[in-house]
Amino acid sequence: MPANQDNSAIRLFGLLTDTSSNKVFFSTVLGALGGIAYAIFVPLIMMALQPSLGRLMQPEFDTSYWLFGVFEISSPNQALFFFMTCMLILFCRGTSGTLMFHVAIDATVGLRKKIYSRISKLPIQTLEEIGPSRLLTALNNDVSEVANGASSIPNILVAATTLVGMLAFLVYLRLEIFLFVLGVMAFGFLTYQIPVRIGGRHLAAGRNSFDGIQEGIRGLIYGAKELKLNKEKQQAFLKNELHEVEKKFSDSFKTGRMFMIFAMTYSNLISFFTIGAVTYVIANYYTLTRDDLLGSVMVLLYILGPITVFVNTIPNIAIARVAARKLNSLLKDMTIEYLDSKIVDNIECHQKIVLKNVEYTYQAKKNEELGFHLGPINLTLNRGEVAFFVGGNGSGKTTLGKILSLHYIPEKGDIYFDAAAVTDGNRNICRQSISAIYSDFYLFTELFGLSDNELDSKASEGLKQLGLEGKVTIENGKFSTTSLSDGQKKRLALLVAYLEDRSIYIFDEWAADQDPEFKEIFYHRILPDLKRLNKLVIVITHDDRYFHLADKLVRMENGQEFREGAFSTDKHAHSPEKSEMSPSGEEEESVV
Repeated sequence: MPANQDNSAIRLFGLLTDTSSNKVFFSTVLGALGGIAYAIFVPLIMMALQPSLGRLMQPEFDTSYWLFGVFEISSPNQALFFFMTCMLILFCRGTSGTLMFHVAIDATVGLRKKIYSRISKLPIQTLEEIGPSRLLTALNNDVSEVANGASSIPNILVAATTLVGMLAFLVYLRLEIFLFVLGVMAFGFLTYQIPVRIGGRHLAAGRNSFDGIQEGIRGLIYGAKELKLNKEKQQAFLKNELHEVEKKFSDSFKTGRMFMIFAMTYSNLISFFTIGAVTYVIANYYTLTRDDLLGSVMVLLYILGPITVFVNTIPNIAIARVAARKLNSLLKDMTIEYLDSKIVDNIECHQKIVLKNVEYTYQAKKNEELGFHLGPINLTLNRGEVAFFVGGNGSGKTTLGKILSLHYIPEKGDIYFDAAAVTDGNRNICRQSISAIYSDFYLFTELFGLSDNELDSKASEGLKQLGLEGKVTIENGKFSTTSLSDGQKKRLALLVAYLEDRSIYIFDEWAADQDPEFKEIFYHRILPDLKRLNKLVIVITHDDRYFHLADKLVRMENGQEFREGAFSTDKHAHSPEKSEMSPSGEEEESVV
């Protein structure tokens, strides 16, 4: 099956720059400027505490005083500069953080929209193979983790700016101390990577378990009725599919976080070890003056801030990298259905659909030797007729239906709408002629894509004729509720299909959940109504008592269509004129 694949991988910082490079640039510049201003604090304080240092750095050192009410302000020029520096930090870091927050939110929304788009372009079989659990985990968990990790990267850049500024001041104070601190930082960084990498592997293992938890939750919710009736089954399911998977997830994340916390604690220990070494060893070895020692210790204490940012951010980035790998793996599997954008043939089924030597293989994911093969199928279906697809479970009826609805793309053979072959250039156009209700249909709460001015009145009339009056109302194209029984949901889905007014209708076991009254209405009134409107109606069914109503009966067995033709010998038994008459012979109105 031809498909396209988007090879653009998700990169943490690239996610932000792709969203808004200008905002990221200004946020980073402002953050760096704030970091530089932050680094100025220590020299300013040192100049105030050590006048000798102040005179060394600024020969005309300010020794005057200001009186501000009852307060005496020493070195007013420096105090004013200190206050302005505080305001600059407030503005720069506040603006930088706000910009980056906006970019992170936009990146999160944009990434989710990208995945929405990819899902809408997936071949149906690929969507079925990936499954909802993996997609929901990616959308609800991984996207946020990636955005959070990406938005932390500028914080590292800001912290790095502050760190460089402080180290530069340390060079000014004493080169020997700077070289010692630099060596300790290099050693600490290298050894810090050991617990971080081990923790990252455990976090990745925990994330891999999360898909299983999502699948287990789906089973717990959608299989609740079955589990209620079998205590042993319920206990085994909870143990194997949820408790054990939760334990794997918990153990992996606990271990991963433990190593990350150890790494954070270790980095702080290295910092305090450096301060102790400078105070008790280096000071004696190099015979530091009291001013040099005080300044060096203040710088080292101040460096703890940027280092703390580093160690607190690393776990977020590690989790984000795991989430990014999962998203990239998912996007790699989400092969886009190939559609030739250069060729758009506007065709419609005016008379018939023809299948010529159509073959399709559904391959089992875990065992290549297992699977299902359909075909070759040669079949002609005409507008204005009702065709029944019959056969046992697993015979290929629904698969053939999905091929006819153009959800599954044949591996071999061709499908024709009249004389025009369905191609990559016109497949989407052809799909717009089809309405299908499969057994796993989804009922939307709104009549999307329909804009008839009389839509509400038509829908309300349909609700009445389908026995849904008083159970559902419609206003502005929206249903008041979809919390209905399975049979009622199918009737509501049938109403939606009628309102769409397509040329081809496919019903997969539609009558299976209906009571006898509506089953009779479906076969004796709805199908003839559609036939009278010159629709092609394909019914996948096991209701053998109604087989005589079909214009064409297609029997399926093991993926092979082996009998085709008109089943009924009494053509008048299902003629349009007869189907519109009540048992008394009086003419009835259309169901919808």
